[in-house]
Amino acid sequence: MREVIKWPIRVWLIFIALNVAIIISIGVVLSDTALIIFTAALSSMTLIFSITSRIVLTASKELLTVGGANIESRFIKEVVVLDETSMKYERGAGLNPRAFLAIRFWVKTGAKIILEDQRDPTPYWLVSTRRPEEIKSFLEK
Repeated sequence: MREVIKWPIRVWLIFIALNVAIIISIGVVLSDTALIIFTAALSSMTLIFSITSRIVLTASKELLTVGGANIESRFIKEVVVLDETSMKYERGAGLNPRAFLAIRFWVKTGAKIILEDQRDPTPYWLVSTRRPEEIKSFLEK
């Protein structure tokens, strides 16, 4: 199973509006050439940020990979499927500060992957996903 969580249209619109506001406010003091260079640089930074902030989840019977982190399934004790209400609680009041987080605010559901590794102080991974049942089915022993 593989899932890529990218920016939705509403996040793109927020960043485009923010970029336009920055360009308008700074553009009045720049020459035309400097404004074009500044606009190109700001647009490039936004594009790079959108690419680097995406989450790629890959789950198999042997391994779970979330972004650059991975864990073997033998260290996974349980996978808890989180609906919107449960995910909201886990991201807020129920959050353990030692947990590994790979969450995005625009994805309302997720999975809590509880670990059992005596050498690792991380109690669980909290991961945003639109397909938590699939992750659970791949990782269950």
